[in-house]
Amino acid sequence: MTPANVTAEQYQQISQALIWFWAFLACVVAFAANFLVAYAIIPSLISTRDLPTKVAALRPVLFALAALFLLAALFSFVNIVNGIQVLYEIWPHRWI
Repeated sequence: MTPANVTAEQYQQISQALIWFWAFLACVVAFAANFLVAYAIIPSLISTRDLPTKVAALRPVLFALAALFLLAALFSFVNIVNGIQVLYEIWPHRWI
């Protein structure tokens, strides 16, 4: 199966989809890091008394940041799905 010739507009759409992909990756990593620190690392270090109990006040902030990054990741994922529709114009058959 030979793909269709790619136009400049299609290259632009592919470029935007790749930008959204990298944004999605960054948001997922930031979500995981914030959630891991807030849910596992801080309570563990407080229970072993390696951190003072005052640090537990940071947990809600980290959970809020994790939720924000999760929403941003979902937004990025939706834009990725919308952005890769151009690939069906280049390769019209979904299954080979």
